[in-house]
Amino acid sequence: MIIQRWKLSSFFILALFIFAQPAISQSKSQLKKKKAKIQQEIKKLNGLLGETRTNKRKSEIQLLILNKKIGARQELISAIANEVFYIDQEINKQKNQIDTLKAKLLELKDQYTKMVQFAYKNRNATNKLIFIFSSEDFNQAYKRLKYIHEIAEYRVYQSEQIKLSTEKIEQKIIELEEKKQKKLSLKQNKKAEFNRLQNEQEERQEVYVELRKDEKKLRSNLAKKRSESKKLQAAIKKIIEREIAEAKKRAEKSNGTIGLTPKAKKLSKDFISNKGKLPWPVKKGVVSGKFGNQKHAVYEHLTTINNGIDILTNKGTRARTVFKGKIAAIIVLPGGKKAILIQHGEFFTMYSNLDKVLVSKGDEVDTQEEIATIMTDENGKTEVHFEIWQGNQKQNPSFWIAPK
Repeated sequence: MIIQRWKLSSFFILALFIFAQPAISQSKSQLKKKKAKIQQEIKKLNGLLGETRTNKRKSEIQLLILNKKIGARQELISAIANEVFYIDQEINKQKNQIDTLKAKLLELKDQYTKMVQFAYKNRNATNKLIFIFSSEDFNQAYKRLKYIHEIAEYRVYQSEQIKLSTEKIEQKIIELEEKKQKKLSLKQNKKAEFNRLQNEQEERQEVYVELRKDEKKLRSNLAKKRSESKKLQAAIKKIIEREIAEAKKRAEKSNGTIGLTPKAKKLSKDFISNKGKLPWPVKKGVVSGKFGNQKHAVYEHLTTINNGIDILTNKGTRARTVFKGKIAAIIVLPGGKKAILIQHGEFFTMYSNLDKVLVSKGDEVDTQEEIATIMTDENGKTEVHFEIWQGNQKQNPSFWIAPK
């Protein structure tokens, strides 16, 4: 009976160590990935902000980047707080495990002591012989002899298990201390991130106040952008309508959609099947302007209409295609800016605010092929404008490109 209890106790200790992994390990892993992603985003924004600071004049793009940085920093602080919470859970769980293991080990030691005392009382060889020879038959004598041997062997096993369990508890205590140090480090990290957040908020306020001083100039810039956008939209519509008309003639259709050849139909189908998975029109960047009606960053009573999305990137970056297709047009805008329209069956993608163009009208292009260098303005801003059209209907590009 003693041996059986000992086996159960030993198994209990082993089970505690095997199944001691926190149930939240998967969530913790996801949290670490999220934290790393946010840190990478902040690093990217720092690089973009550094490029805009080459010009001492405050700009709207600086305000936009700072807003994104502050948002990312707040997410990072939240992620660190969650990580501290998980570590607290692990610390408490580990403390409970150690307490349970210690209590169980104490019980095992007590059983071992009783077994040693029993063995000591029956250490005399005569007593053992009497115990064996007083058996009723040979079978019982054999069982008693075997029992004496098992007691001796199991006493050695008990001693080894106590030593092993003690070592495991000591290891758990070391791990516990490591977790406490990790928690302390995270709390210090969180404090440092709070300080950075405060500095960024102060810088944002400084830029905001500076920009508020010259509403007249800001309105003038906004009017200029609206005028450029209208001219670009008119040019795109004209080109798309021309392509639709030519396609209708080729396919002898008049149902309001592009008449497509089998090749163009397949291209359209492939384009649709990649919705939400299309690559970005730049290798790396951040969305600086969303699709649709947007409030101005400085004057909320002013609104702008964005027919696509804007992506802020690094100086010298080249725009690349999001899908294979044919160059339908290269449009030159006032000020030397250029735009490229690419046809993908019934779909069109448009890339503007370009400088040096690397393709020609009629060229067949592959997915992620570089087509032009993106222009950098006097404020150090390198931003590509990207649109998706289905026939003459504008689409929200955010629904089509892959999330980052």
